[in-house]
Parts: sequence; structure tokens; C-alpha cells
Amino acid sequence: MKLYLDGLFYKGAGIGRYYESLTKEFAKRGIKIYTCVPSTLRKDFEKDFSDIPNIEPIFVDFGKFSLKGFFAQSKILKRLKEEVDLVFYPHINLPYYIPKNTIVTIHDLIPLTQFWDRNELKRKIFIFYLKRALKYSTKIITISNTVADDLRKNFKDIDKKIEIIYEFVDDKFIKQNQAYDRIVDKPYLLFVGNRKRHKNLSLLVKAFAMIKEKISHYLVIAGGKDREKDEVDILVEELNIQERAIQLIKPSDEVIISLYKFADLFVFPSLFEGFGLPPLEAVSLGCPVILSDIPILREIFGEAGFYFNPYSEEDLAEAILKVISDEKFKIGLLEKQKERLKMFDKDKIIDQYISLFERIIGGKP
Repeated sequence: MKLYLDGLFYKGAGIGRYYESLTKEFAKRGIKIYTCVPSTLRKDFEKDFSDIPNIEPIFVDFGKFSLKGFFAQSKILKRLKEEVDLVFYPHINLPYYIPKNTIVTIHDLIPLTQFWDRNELKRKIFIFYLKRALKYSTKIITISNTVADDLRKNFKDIDKKIEIIYEFVDDKFIKQNQAYDRIVDKPYLLFVGNRKRHKNLSLLVKAFAMIKEKISHYLVIAGGKDREKDEVDILVEELNIQERAIQLIKPSDEVIISLYKFADLFVFPSLFEGFGLPPLEAVSLGCPVILSDIPILREIFGEAGFYFNPYSEEDLAEAILKVISDEKFKIGLLEKQKERLKMFDKDKIIDQYISLFERIIGGKP
């Protein structure tokens, strides 16, 4: 089987990881992969994929959602038309020319919600690409039932195109026997993710401030990019927790793994997600998690979740205190969550992708 797998999101936080994990797993299964990758990331790509067979990168001088790429990538796809059996885009950024047997993945519909916190032009660009993906793709992968339901509510007559395939935790988060240095030498609560509005990070800061005198823990906030001072920074100062809040910007995977491994508790206060991979990563490395009570996290964690009201700092503060003060409860919670993690078995999920690919190539999507 020969596959074109778009790599313009390589090294991006969420979709970039999704692309990297799938590329490696497909190649290991013997699928020949052609992939466009920004030339600025050539060294990173060659390092990350040096020991993986069956991958033929095409380094390009354009990025995702660029006008140049919209047309230039079309020429590449036309050139590969007779070479590949299938075209797979890990996001909705389809170019002008769309071959037959094209699959896209839709991760969430945040730009269509009140949680969108970027400019109106970017929202319109998202909608433009989304509508093209829905119209011209052969199949649409959604990473959860929740995303599929959101699509059905917003768009008509697309149900037959939808294929639900969950995400999985990358192997690097599973190998718990590997030694990692402890980054933070004090007990701490952990948040990993970007700082966009829907991540609801301010709620965690407020809840931590409420209980800081009752616990010895620090609050570690890991993620986000280089940036100007934001509302979280201001809140940390206003609530006078600067000495107890540790903020790590653009942490490497190695740093994130260490943070998961040694944290006493992972807190995920998000208001909106398409899936929610960080809590599963935390569990895979032995860290229990508490979660905002929203539909997607109920879907992913079910009865193994310990939930709090994402609009109440008091409720979150109580949940934190319950887990870190009751060792028996904490151990039991982690055991349930480790059992739930088995639902997201990598090999079974890759089997689902390959089965879908074979059906599409065989003309029976």
C-alpha cells in the first residue's frame, strides 16, 4: 500500500503529534509513505525518522494554510497520482486539487463555538477549509463520538462519510522503565497544554490559590509558546502565588514525560476538547487525573474519571484535596484509570486505520 500523508503540521503541538505517531506506525506496518514537510524542519524530521523505513519526505518551502501551498501542493499530488493508493490529511487543509480516495481528520469544531479566541479571519479560513473537506473527501475521520455528533449537528448529510477512530498514547509515554531526571524537586500538581481560553487554566489557578495554605504542593503549568504576559500571569500575581507556581514554556517531550512521572496529580480543567490526550498520557506514566465534567471527557474516561464542575473553583479545590489527602482513594483512582487506558490500544487503533484504507482502495468505503 502506498500513501500520501500530509506533514505540514509536523512539530505542531496536537495535530503534529498525531501526524508523527501515525506516520511511524503506518511505516512500521509496511505502508510506503510520501509526505510533504516544511524544509525548515528538515533536520528535525531526519532525526525523528532516521530509523523508520518506508518514508519518502518531500521538503517544501510553504506551510499549512498558505496560499502558495494551496496550489503548490496540488502539483505534488498530481505528480504522485499514479504512485499512491490513498491521500490522508491529518487536518482539513486540503489543497486546490483533491484526488480520489482522500481522507481528512477533524479534531474539533472550536472555531464554531464561543470558545474561539483568535481573530475572525482565521475563523473564516477554518470554515472555508472545513466545508471543502466535508464536500470533497471520501471519508472523514473524527477522533471521538463527541466530534462526530458536533459535525452532525452543524452539517447535513455527512453521516455516511464519518469514521470514528480514537487517538492513542505514543510509545514514548508507555515505556515507564526508562530513567528520567526529576525536573521539579518539590511535590506538585500538573497541568499540560496550551493557554487558549477553552483550556480554562484560570480556574485551576484560582482553585490552587484557595488551598495553597492547606497543601505543600506547587503548581506546575507546562506548555504554550513564547508569548506576552497573559491573563494567567496576571492572575498568578493578583492571587500572590508566584512563589508556588512554576511555568514551563515550550517543554520538550522528555521534560513533559518527567513531569507526568513525578506529579502527584494531573488536573485537566478544559471546557472543550475533541479528545483529550494529555490525561491518558499522564495515566500511562502513573499519574492519576481529575477532569472537568464535559461530554468528551465522560466519553474517554467513563466511570474511571473523577470529575469536577469546570465553572466552580470551589468544586475543583475540593477534588484536588480529596485525591492528595486520601492515599487509598488516589491509588484506587489510578488503578481504574489504568484499566480504562486499555480501551485505547495502539495496535487495535492502527488496525482500524488500515481496515479503512483497504475498504477505500477496494471501492467500499
